[in-house]
Amino acid sequence: MLYSSCAFSLMALCVKSASPVLPSYEIVFFRSLLGLLMTWAVIRRKNIRLTKDSWRHLMLRGLSGFAALLLYFYTLTRLPLGTAVLLNYTSPVFSTLLAMIFLNERPNALLGGMTLMAFAGIYFLVDRPEITDQAAVWTGLLSALCAGVAYVSIRAIKHRESPFVIIFYFTVISTVGSLFFLPRGFVWPGLAEWLAIAGIGVFSYYGQLWLTISLRRIPASLAVPFSYLTPLLSFFYGFLFWREHLSVKEMAGAFMIIASGSLISWLGHTREGKTAVKN
Repeated sequence: MLYSSCAFSLMALCVKSASPVLPSYEIVFFRSLLGLLMTWAVIRRKNIRLTKDSWRHLMLRGLSGFAALLLYFYTLTRLPLGTAVLLNYTSPVFSTLLAMIFLNERPNALLGGMTLMAFAGIYFLVDRPEITDQAAVWTGLLSALCAGVAYVSIRAIKHRESPFVIIFYFTVISTVGSLFFLPRGFVWPGLAEWLAIAGIGVFSYYGQLWLTISLRRIPASLAVPFSYLTPLLSFFYGFLFWREHLSVKEMAGAFMIIASGSLISWLGHTREGKTAVKN
Protein backbone atom coordinates (compact mmCIF):
# COMPACT_ATOMS: atom_id res chain seq x y z
CA MET A 1 0.00 0.00 0.00
CA LEU A 2 2.92 2.31 0.67
CA TYR A 3 4.31 1.52 -2.79
CA SER A 4 0.89 2.28 -4.28
CA SER A 5 0.63 5.62 -2.46
CA CYS A 6 4.10 6.66 -3.62
CA ALA A 7 3.28 5.66 -7.20
CA PHE A 8 0.02 7.66 -7.26
CA SER A 9 1.76 10.72 -5.77
CA LEU A 10 4.42 10.54 -8.50
CA MET A 11 1.66 10.20 -11.10
CA ALA A 12 0.06 13.42 -9.80
CA LEU A 13 3.45 15.12 -9.90
CA CYS A 14 3.91 14.10 -13.55
CA VAL A 15 0.42 15.37 -14.42
CA LYS A 16 1.17 18.71 -12.76
CA SER A 17 4.50 18.91 -14.60
CA ALA A 18 2.91 18.28 -18.01
CA SER A 19 -0.12 20.52 -17.44
CA PRO A 20 1.47 23.87 -18.46
CA VAL A 21 1.86 22.51 -22.01
CA LEU A 22 -0.69 19.70 -22.46
CA PRO A 23 -4.46 20.03 -21.91
CA SER A 24 -5.83 17.82 -19.15
CA TYR A 25 -7.98 15.73 -21.51
CA GLU A 26 -4.92 14.90 -23.63
CA ILE A 27 -3.07 13.72 -20.51
CA VAL A 28 -6.10 11.55 -19.68
CA PHE A 29 -5.94 10.03 -23.18
CA PHE A 30 -2.26 9.07 -22.94
CA ARG A 31 -2.65 7.79 -19.38
CA SER A 32 -5.64 5.63 -20.39
CA LEU A 33 -4.02 4.33 -23.57
CA LEU A 34 -0.83 3.28 -21.80
CA GLY A 35 -2.86 1.67 -19.01
CA LEU A 36 -4.95 -0.20 -21.57
CA LEU A 37 -1.90 -1.59 -23.37
CA MET A 38 -0.21 -2.73 -20.16
CA THR A 39 -3.39 -4.28 -18.77
CA TRP A 40 -4.14 -6.09 -22.03
CA ALA A 41 -0.63 -7.54 -22.02
CA VAL A 42 -1.22 -8.96 -18.52
CA ILE A 43 -4.63 -10.36 -19.51
CA ARG A 44 -3.13 -12.12 -22.53
CA ARG A 45 -0.19 -13.49 -20.52
CA LYS A 46 -2.39 -14.77 -17.69
CA ASN A 47 -5.11 -15.95 -20.11
CA ILE A 48 -7.83 -14.10 -18.18
CA ARG A 49 -11.30 -14.41 -19.69
CA LEU A 50 -13.24 -11.21 -20.41
CA THR A 51 -16.75 -12.13 -19.26
CA LYS A 52 -19.98 -10.27 -19.97
CA ASP A 53 -21.75 -11.36 -16.79
CA SER A 54 -21.19 -8.05 -14.96
CA TRP A 55 -21.24 -5.69 -17.93
CA ARG A 56 -23.61 -3.20 -16.29
CA HIS A 57 -21.37 -2.75 -13.25
CA LEU A 58 -18.26 -2.73 -15.44
CA MET A 59 -19.77 0.01 -17.62
CA LEU A 60 -20.78 2.02 -14.55
CA ARG A 61 -17.32 1.63 -13.07
CA GLY A 62 -15.70 2.58 -16.37
CA LEU A 63 -17.85 5.65 -17.02
CA SER A 64 -17.67 6.95 -13.46
CA GLY A 65 -13.95 6.24 -13.32
CA PHE A 66 -13.39 8.09 -16.59
CA ALA A 67 -15.37 11.09 -15.34
CA ALA A 68 -13.40 11.05 -12.07
CA LEU A 69 -10.09 10.89 -13.95
CA LEU A 70 -11.03 13.70 -16.32
CA LEU A 71 -12.15 15.98 -13.49
CA TYR A 72 -9.19 15.03 -11.29
CA PHE A 73 -6.59 15.84 -13.94
CA TYR A 74 -8.34 19.13 -14.70
CA THR A 75 -8.26 20.00 -10.99
CA LEU A 76 -4.54 19.21 -10.86
CA THR A 77 -3.93 21.83 -13.55
CA ARG A 78 -5.88 24.53 -11.65
CA LEU A 79 -5.14 24.09 -7.94
CA PRO A 80 -2.04 23.61 -5.78
CA LEU A 81 -0.85 20.03 -6.09
CA GLY A 82 -1.50 18.81 -2.55
CA THR A 83 -4.91 20.48 -2.36
CA ALA A 84 -6.08 18.99 -5.66
CA VAL A 85 -4.97 15.49 -4.63
CA LEU A 86 -6.55 15.69 -1.18
CA LEU A 87 -9.88 16.88 -2.61
CA ASN A 88 -9.93 13.76 -4.77
CA TYR A 89 -9.18 11.68 -1.68
CA THR A 90 -12.46 12.70 -0.09
CA SER A 91 -14.00 9.86 -2.13
CA PRO A 92 -14.48 7.61 0.97
CA VAL A 93 -16.97 10.18 2.25
CA PHE A 94 -18.95 10.12 -0.98
CA SER A 95 -18.75 6.34 -1.37
CA THR A 96 -20.22 6.01 2.13
CA LEU A 97 -23.07 8.37 1.27
CA LEU A 98 -23.71 6.50 -1.98
CA ALA A 99 -23.67 3.15 -0.18
CA MET A 100 -26.37 4.49 2.14
CA ILE A 101 -28.52 5.42 -0.85
CA PHE A 102 -27.96 2.49 -3.22
CA LEU A 103 -26.84 -0.36 -0.92
CA ASN A 104 -29.26 0.48 1.92
CA GLU A 105 -26.47 0.75 4.48
CA ARG A 106 -27.64 2.46 7.64
CA PRO A 107 -25.47 5.24 9.10
CA ASN A 108 -24.75 5.76 12.78
CA ALA A 109 -24.05 8.92 14.77
CA LEU A 110 -20.26 8.52 14.61
CA LEU A 111 -20.32 8.04 10.85
CA GLY A 112 -22.46 11.16 10.46
CA GLY A 113 -20.04 13.11 12.66
CA MET A 114 -17.05 11.98 10.60
CA THR A 115 -18.81 13.04 7.40
CA LEU A 116 -19.48 16.52 8.81
CA MET A 117 -15.87 16.76 9.98
CA ALA A 118 -14.66 15.90 6.46
CA PHE A 119 -16.70 18.73 4.91
CA ALA A 120 -15.51 21.14 7.60
CA GLY A 121 -11.94 20.12 6.76
CA ILE A 122 -12.58 20.81 3.08
CA TYR A 123 -13.75 24.33 3.94
CA PHE A 124 -10.63 25.03 6.03
CA LEU A 125 -8.39 23.64 3.28
CA VAL A 126 -9.74 25.69 0.38
CA ASP A 127 -10.65 28.92 2.21
CA ARG A 128 -7.46 30.79 1.36
CA PRO A 129 -6.65 33.77 -0.89
CA GLU A 130 -4.35 31.96 -3.33
CA ILE A 131 -7.19 29.68 -4.45
CA THR A 132 -9.00 31.98 -6.84
CA ASP A 133 -10.50 29.30 -9.09
CA GLN A 134 -13.42 28.12 -6.93
CA ALA A 135 -14.85 26.20 -9.89
CA ALA A 136 -11.78 23.93 -9.73
CA VAL A 137 -12.60 23.18 -6.08
CA TRP A 138 -16.02 21.94 -7.17
CA THR A 139 -14.53 19.86 -9.99
CA GLY A 140 -12.16 18.31 -7.44
CA LEU A 141 -15.08 17.36 -5.20
CA LEU A 142 -17.05 16.13 -8.21
CA SER A 143 -14.11 13.91 -9.16
CA ALA A 144 -14.25 12.43 -5.65
CA LEU A 145 -18.00 11.86 -6.04
CA CYS A 146 -17.46 10.05 -9.35
CA ALA A 147 -14.67 8.01 -7.77
CA GLY A 148 -17.11 7.11 -5.00
CA VAL A 149 -19.55 5.79 -7.62
CA ALA A 150 -16.71 3.73 -9.11
CA TYR A 151 -15.80 2.27 -5.71
CA VAL A 152 -19.40 1.33 -4.93
CA SER A 153 -19.73 -0.41 -8.31
CA ILE A 154 -16.48 -2.30 -7.70
CA ARG A 155 -17.77 -3.50 -4.33
CA ALA A 156 -20.72 -5.10 -6.12
CA ILE A 157 -18.53 -7.26 -8.39
CA LYS A 158 -15.20 -7.62 -6.57
CA HIS A 159 -15.81 -11.32 -5.89
CA ARG A 160 -16.98 -12.08 -9.44
CA GLU A 161 -14.47 -10.32 -11.68
CA SER A 162 -10.68 -10.21 -11.86
CA PRO A 163 -9.17 -6.83 -10.94
CA PHE A 164 -7.45 -6.82 -14.34
CA VAL A 165 -10.83 -7.19 -16.08
CA ILE A 166 -12.19 -4.23 -14.10
CA ILE A 167 -9.14 -2.13 -14.94
CA PHE A 168 -9.32 -3.22 -18.59
CA TYR A 169 -12.89 -2.00 -19.06
CA PHE A 170 -12.06 1.23 -17.25
CA THR A 171 -9.06 1.97 -19.50
CA VAL A 172 -11.01 1.07 -22.67
CA ILE A 173 -13.83 3.46 -21.77
CA SER A 174 -11.38 6.19 -20.71
CA THR A 175 -9.34 5.87 -23.91
CA VAL A 176 -12.38 6.00 -26.18
CA GLY A 177 -14.03 8.75 -24.14
CA SER A 178 -10.99 11.01 -24.12
CA LEU A 179 -10.64 10.63 -27.91
CA PHE A 180 -13.72 12.86 -28.32
CA PHE A 181 -11.93 15.72 -26.56
CA LEU A 182 -8.73 15.61 -28.62
CA PRO A 183 -10.08 17.60 -31.62
CA ARG A 184 -10.53 20.58 -29.26
CA GLY A 185 -6.81 21.26 -29.50
CA PHE A 186 -4.21 18.49 -29.63
CA VAL A 187 -0.73 19.62 -28.58
CA TRP A 188 2.22 17.52 -29.70
CA PRO A 189 4.30 16.75 -26.58
CA GLY A 190 7.94 17.77 -26.35
CA LEU A 191 10.65 15.63 -24.78
CA ALA A 192 9.83 16.75 -21.22
CA GLU A 193 6.13 16.07 -21.77
CA TRP A 194 6.80 12.61 -23.24
CA LEU A 195 8.83 11.76 -20.14
CA ALA A 196 5.98 13.00 -17.95
CA ILE A 197 3.46 10.94 -19.97
CA ALA A 198 5.62 7.84 -19.59
CA GLY A 199 5.77 8.48 -15.85
CA ILE A 200 2.00 8.92 -15.67
CA GLY A 201 1.42 5.62 -17.46
CA VAL A 202 3.93 3.60 -15.44
CA PHE A 203 3.13 5.08 -12.03
CA SER A 204 -0.64 4.84 -12.49
CA TYR A 205 -0.38 1.20 -13.63
CA TYR A 206 1.78 0.12 -10.71
CA GLY A 207 -0.24 2.25 -8.31
CA GLN A 208 -3.37 0.33 -9.32
CA LEU A 209 -1.55 -3.02 -9.27
CA TRP A 210 -0.07 -2.54 -5.79
CA LEU A 211 -3.39 -1.16 -4.54
CA THR A 212 -5.17 -4.30 -5.78
CA ILE A 213 -2.59 -6.57 -4.14
CA SER A 214 -2.82 -4.73 -0.82
CA LEU A 215 -6.62 -4.81 -0.73
CA ARG A 216 -6.51 -8.57 -1.29
CA ARG A 217 -4.09 -9.15 1.59
CA ILE A 218 -5.18 -6.62 4.25
CA PRO A 219 -8.56 -5.14 5.25
CA ALA A 220 -9.57 -1.87 3.61
CA SER A 221 -9.75 -0.28 7.06
CA LEU A 222 -5.98 -0.80 7.37
CA ALA A 223 -5.17 0.10 3.76
CA VAL A 224 -7.04 3.44 3.51
CA PRO A 225 -5.01 5.31 6.17
CA PHE A 226 -1.82 4.41 4.32
CA SER A 227 -3.35 5.64 1.05
CA TYR A 228 -3.33 9.17 2.49
CA LEU A 229 0.43 9.13 2.09
CA THR A 230 -0.38 10.18 -1.51
CA PRO A 231 -1.73 13.68 -0.64
CA LEU A 232 0.92 14.11 2.07
CA LEU A 233 3.67 13.46 -0.47
CA SER A 234 1.87 15.73 -2.94
CA PHE A 235 1.94 18.58 -0.42
CA PHE A 236 5.69 18.00 -0.09
CA TYR A 237 6.16 18.01 -3.88
CA GLY A 238 4.11 21.20 -4.14
CA PHE A 239 6.33 22.93 -1.60
CA LEU A 240 9.53 21.57 -3.14
CA PHE A 241 8.83 22.43 -6.78
CA TRP A 242 6.23 25.23 -6.67
CA ARG A 243 6.72 26.75 -3.19
CA GLU A 244 3.13 25.98 -2.18
CA HIS A 245 2.61 26.69 1.53
CA LEU A 246 -0.11 25.74 4.04
CA SER A 247 -1.19 27.78 7.05
CA VAL A 248 -2.10 26.24 10.41
CA LYS A 249 -5.80 26.40 9.52
CA GLU A 250 -5.21 24.67 6.20
CA MET A 251 -3.10 21.97 7.83
CA ALA A 252 -5.91 21.46 10.34
CA GLY A 253 -8.34 21.05 7.45
CA ALA A 254 -6.08 18.49 5.80
CA PHE A 255 -5.81 16.57 9.08
CA MET A 256 -9.61 16.58 9.50
CA ILE A 257 -10.10 15.16 6.00
CA ILE A 258 -7.49 12.43 6.48
CA ALA A 259 -8.75 11.48 9.95
CA SER A 260 -12.41 11.38 8.90
CA GLY A 261 -11.66 9.40 5.72
CA SER A 262 -9.67 6.82 7.69
CA LEU A 263 -12.35 6.49 10.38
CA ILE A 264 -15.15 6.25 7.80
CA SER A 265 -13.28 3.39 6.12
CA TRP A 266 -12.77 1.66 9.49
CA LEU A 267 -16.46 2.05 10.36
CA GLY A 268 -17.44 0.66 6.96
CA HIS A 269 -15.19 -2.37 7.45
CA THR A 270 -16.67 -2.93 10.92
CA ARG A 271 -20.21 -2.84 9.53
CA GLU A 272 -19.32 -5.32 6.78
CA GLY A 273 -17.77 -7.67 9.36
CA LYS A 274 -20.88 -7.56 11.55
CA THR A 275 -23.11 -8.20 8.54
CA ALA A 276 -20.98 -11.22 7.53
CA VAL A 277 -21.23 -12.64 11.05
CA LYS A 278 -25.02 -12.24 11.09
CA ASN A 279 -25.37 -13.92 7.70
